[in-house]
Amino acid sequence: MKKIWPFALSILILFSFLSSCIIAVVDYADSTGIPPGEEFHRILPLEFGGTLSLENINGDIEIYGWDKNEMEVLAEKLSSHPYKRRVHLFQWGYSLPKIDIDKFEDFIKIRTRTASGRKTDVVNYYINVPQSIRLKDIIAGEGNVLISDLYGEAYVELRNGDIEVDNFSGSLTASVIKGSIRTSLYDLRREDEIIITTEQGDIIVYLQPEVNVRIEVSTPNGDIFSEFDFGKSLLTEKVTTEIGENGAFLSLATLNGDIRIKKIKEIQ
Repeated sequence: MKKIWPFALSILILFSFLSSCIIAVVDYADSTGIPPGEEFHRILPLEFGGTLSLENINGDIEIYGWDKNEMEVLAEKLSSHPYKRRVHLFQWGYSLPKIDIDKFEDFIKIRTRTASGRKTDVVNYYINVPQSIRLKDIIAGEGNVLISDLYGEAYVELRNGDIEVDNFSGSLTASVIKGSIRTSLYDLRREDEIIITTEQGDIIVYLQPEVNVRIEVSTPNGDIFSEFDFGKSLLTEKVTTEIGENGAFLSLATLNGDIRIKKIKEIQ
């Protein structure tokens, strides 16, 4: 009987040590496996025509134009887990993703850094910027990207998810590996270049009826549809044509998906 006490004492000491290294977090949010996170909010001065760069690993990005000389960033920082549990166990020292913001004159760079290289961390961004903006590098892994009510330049690169660019004017480069891209483009000028590519997904582009544009369309494993008269058959893998004269350049290419070019309906 006396020999049991040293063993029991060792077990108790070991349990106490392990308990000090583990935190139990109860998930009161829902059954999705995502515990409550925290919010990040920042307002920075940014002149019209300034530049924004954003790198995100997982999560949605929404960027809207407004008539202020400043940028507002609201981010939701979460940690997702592969299994749906009511209680999650984290190692001591666990932290949510970090957001770094660097500003140099009229250039702002936002970078998402996950804790200890965790690939399941999620950050959702909601950003207001001056309507005239240069989106130099909007780069994301998993999630959806929405850009609305802007003019200038935009470069968007996404691995998995959908891209939507609404009410945009200027040069645009948008690419996604697995997902669709939808855009509505206004007031295109001769110097504007729009290059849209996907590997697996559809492309839908809305243009004004009176647009002047040079178009290149390519889809080896999909169909091409257009509400504009191309003056040639669309039953082919690649089509080039010109609508109007001295217009912008529009290149649309998807490896596996359909391409649709539609007219923006004028509001009466």
